[in-house]
Amino acid sequence: MRLLHFMDAANVGRATMDLDLRARRVVQALGLSGPASIVAVGQTLGVSPSTMTGLADRLEQQNYLRRGRHPTDRRATVLALTAKGKRLFEREKQFYGRLIDEAISPLEAPARRVLLEALGQLPAEAPGDG
Repeated sequence: MRLLHFMDAANVGRATMDLDLRARRVVQALGLSGPASIVAVGQTLGVSPSTMTGLADRLEQQNYLRRGRHPTDRRATVLALTAKGKRLFEREKQFYGRLIDEAISPLEAPARRVLLEALGQLPAEAPGDG
């Protein structure tokens, strides 16, 4: 958590600075997975249903996501990023890309290639996220 707070303090121009950490994670999850049920996003992030509803409410009010009906389960709500949310997600990816570039810049080119190749082999979800 301290690292995340340090990253925020050091990067005040970050695209998602108007969002708290949980809201950022919702945008990131939807950006990575595409539309998903509110329950699935909450489970992926380890967030309670009531907290997830509040996060979705705020992100919808800010026009970062929209709610829709699930195609096969009329009881379920699907969340999807809006065009504004997709732009925010792309800027967030660029932010993390710059962080990685800065972190590995002291390495020589062959070591950077090896490290980036190794990082590319990591699973998309951390253990326990799926």
